[in-house]
Amino acid sequence: MDARTALDARTDLLWIVERWPRLQARLHGGGGNALTGMPSVATEAPLPIDVAVSDLMREIEDQARIYAAVLLDEVPPEHGCDGQCVKAWLAAAAEATRAGQPVPAAPSWWNCPDRRAPITTSTMPALLGQVAERYGHFTQDEREALDFCDEAHDFRERVHKMLEQPAPPTYLGPCRARGTDGAGCRGELYLREGRDGGTCRECGTEFTHDEQQAYVRDALEDRLMTPAEIVRALKIVGHEVKPGTVFKWVQREKLEEVVDGLYRLADALDLAERPRRKQVAA
Repeated sequence: MDARTALDARTDLLWIVERWPRLQARLHGGGGNALTGMPSVATEAPLPIDVAVSDLMREIEDQARIYAAVLLDEVPPEHGCDGQCVKAWLAAAAEATRAGQPVPAAPSWWNCPDRRAPITTSTMPALLGQVAERYGHFTQDEREALDFCDEAHDFRERVHKMLEQPAPPTYLGPCRARGTDGAGCRGELYLREGRDGGTCRECGTEFTHDEQQAYVRDALEDRLMTPAEIVRALKIVGHEVKPGTVFKWVQREKLEEVVDGLYRLADALDLAERPRRKQVAA
């Protein structure tokens, strides 16, 4: 096996480790439907994550766990005490010899007070990083080495393409502009990643993220919504609350039903802001 190719596989995996937080950030996509506060009819709640990113991350993690299991099964632990247990044994052996007593058994990795296994974590991306550092174990056999290196390269290419794709725009709710006849604009506002403002595609009105967030909050605060709509509304006004959290509020009756499966957004806002208020009070 070409040493450079083996090192390239290590480099590819560590490259993915470094960019893992960016993949995690891309999990939650933008987009959404207009938030009217009225119950939806025969519509599905938007997926809370980007499925393509999730699938790729799961595939990489599953393969990392397979490699980790191989290492734990085939690579014996090592001394993790920097030789201190051996030094202590030498001193004890010398003392026993002087006293005419039996010399204690020499230490090995299994009785080292700080033995170190080839894999010491189950958390990504650190798990993948430890697999990468043990690349030599998977590149000794030529066939296995080709598979290992090809897979590392393939994962890197797919992560690169995923991160190069522009992030989907974030939905910020309906346009707040009104015409001379008093009718509201029917446009929906979206904001691209890295921008603080934009322009309504329907009427051309400019908006900023903060202004639109405040407008949506005031407009929707007293609206009645389904739990799925509440999740989207909270995100627009700056609260990244998971769908499961909102449904727990409902189950535990922290979020009380007003009528026919609808809940007051103002109550959800109060629940979402409690952790922040506690931090300020502390």
